[in-house]
Amino acid sequence: MPAFWNAIDDADPAALATMLKLSAHQSQALDAVLHGPRRLAQGTRELVGLGATPVRDRLASPPREALACRRPLARHHGRRPADVLRDGLLDQLRANGLDVVPCAVETGLSRDELARRLGGFLTDDGIAGILSLLALPDRMESHRPDAAALTTSTLTLIQALAAAGATAPLWCLTQGAVSVGVRDAVAGPAHVAQAAVWGLGRAAALERLNQWGGLIDLPAEPDGRAVRHLLGVLTGVSGEDQVAIRRTGVHVRRLRRAPHPAGTGGERQWRPHGTVLVTGGAEGLGRYASLWLARAGAERLVVTTSGREPGERVESLRDEVAKLDKGTVVESCADADRDALAGLVHAPGRPLTAVVHAADLSLTSLIDETGDAEVTEVFRAKVNTAVWLSELTADLPLDAFIVFSSIAGIWGGGGQAAYGAANAVLDALVRRLRADGVPAQAIAWGALTAGGAGMDEETLAQLRRRGVIPMTPDTATAALDQAVQAATESVVIADMDWSAFIVPFTSARTSPLFDDLPEAAAAIEAAQPSDDFAESASSLMTSLRAVGAEQDRILLRLVRSQASMVLGHGGADGIGAAQAFQEAGFDSLAAVNFRNSLITATGLRLPATLIFDCPTPQAVVAYLRSELLEAEDDADVREEDVRRILASVPYQRLKEAGVLETLLGLADAEAGGARASDEGPGPEAAADELIDIMDVDSLIKRALGSGS
Repeated sequence: MPAFWNAIDDADPAALATMLKLSAHQSQALDAVLHGPRRLAQGTRELVGLGATPVRDRLASPPREALACRRPLARHHGRRPADVLRDGLLDQLRANGLDVVPCAVETGLSRDELARRLGGFLTDDGIAGILSLLALPDRMESHRPDAAALTTSTLTLIQALAAAGATAPLWCLTQGAVSVGVRDAVAGPAHVAQAAVWGLGRAAALERLNQWGGLIDLPAEPDGRAVRHLLGVLTGVSGEDQVAIRRTGVHVRRLRRAPHPAGTGGERQWRPHGTVLVTGGAEGLGRYASLWLARAGAERLVVTTSGREPGERVESLRDEVAKLDKGTVVESCADADRDALAGLVHAPGRPLTAVVHAADLSLTSLIDETGDAEVTEVFRAKVNTAVWLSELTADLPLDAFIVFSSIAGIWGGGGQAAYGAANAVLDALVRRLRADGVPAQAIAWGALTAGGAGMDEETLAQLRRRGVIPMTPDTATAALDQAVQAATESVVIADMDWSAFIVPFTSARTSPLFDDLPEAAAAIEAAQPSDDFAESASSLMTSLRAVGAEQDRILLRLVRSQASMVLGHGGADGIGAAQAFQEAGFDSLAAVNFRNSLITATGLRLPATLIFDCPTPQAVVAYLRSELLEAEDDADVREEDVRRILASVPYQRLKEAGVLETLLGLADAEAGGARASDEGPGPEAAADELIDIMDVDSLIKRALGSGS
């Protein structure tokens, strides 16, 4: 039976149908079973390393084309050179029932130009999804892949789709940009560059909500089974938006708690010594890394500085290192001076033993406001130097090559598209270095109390409100010391208040990424409204009905007061009746707190997207009024209609239909069994009188013979 089990493993319905001699109808049923929604769970695996880590990503080549599909999904947009991978993929999608409509996208098109081109494809109501092939590698091109250019091309596509009015979700394909285990092919430069799309996509998921589908990584050689898995993911039924398709099935991305290094059995017990290079080592997190290295035993620190740093920061670092009384020497040069840096790295008699890439540049910019300049600036600071150093030190027997990335590259952040993309590339670079035998490690940081790129007091306060608790330098360096001892590819170091973070983060769009973190799951569960709110809703409805014309004024006062309280204002004057919530300063955390306060006040189960669906207090009032009052109004109208209809039916017709006795019996029961006497009113009068006092649902049930 090997052929049978191979067919099962390959999810090949044609082969199975032949072996089992199935009819055409049975074959169709078998195909549905093999390739239905359950396929996503079939090969589920975590795509993260130790603790909280993203999938390992890889690069792809420049964009060329877009593609659009209809059945069973709809349209997709990407690039299509004369390349076997892309042409073959399109052919296989068509063969599996997808109506594929390619849309060519030349390199360098502006947002407006691309929007105009896409507009012609988006007029069809049958479009159910947009699939970008821009990141897939072009085997016909030999130039070095450019992660920044790939980020810009995908960013332009996202912007153009919004400008063109697209409502279908965008899915981005990569190939080998992430890793699901040791069997994956070794990451090359093209794979590392593709990782940028994953970092960008995590930000797009938060800013684009329903217009974002997800990220799908293809195997090196997509076969028919992989394409069928792809179609299953694209349906969106599973809710997964970060997946990798392999021969073993569909793998999903998850964050998990890191075990303590002492319990992993894979400790390397690395201790700094000799010469260590620290990029950005005189400011922010890099400064604390330099001090930790000096305390731990590094004899010489080569510190790079950026053009943004005043020279006195290096002198200040020297003074602090001198106070440690360890004899550590600090040398420095500008990050951009590659010749000087190479000279310090290869200084005779002082071999480099480790690299810590801590240089940083945080740039907050919404997707629609991010352009080539912002992407180039962030990548120059975060990515270019790291890649150059990996090449400069390729022949050196390093003990460690540590890169500092960010949680923005792990789970994304609003306004962090370019920054998240750059950090995701750093994580992928570590994966490639480890494949080459370099003891590399990526450490994604949360927030620190004492500075860092873009970390002023206002930003730190906002982070605390959002559940990202800034760590003290002592806490951070202690965690760093623990993390570097583990033989782990990637780890997150962050102090999280999950109850404050996860509910706002997932309020408008769920994120399965956190499903395996017990603290996050518990916080989400605790935030769900209980069934006890029905009494509150009933009480509010009664109060509103009693005031008649004052209903809107009372509801508006309630909404504005709750919104003002969330914003930190007293009374109801913190926001105008027609003022947009986002204009008043609402962020995702404020949106969740506002919704929760209204749930408590009204007893209603309100949607997570309340302020997006109802962007002003007036709009929220209209929604609340409809939820609280219109259902009951509809029931009143229905009862009046039924009574009017029953009153219009002639007595003889009720008798002929056999319902007269039922109605009279119903009237007797509701009146306590008192039947009119012979001297009393006739049957018609009795029926009319008693029908008027009956509940409509009971009346209908009795009239239809379901009661006596």
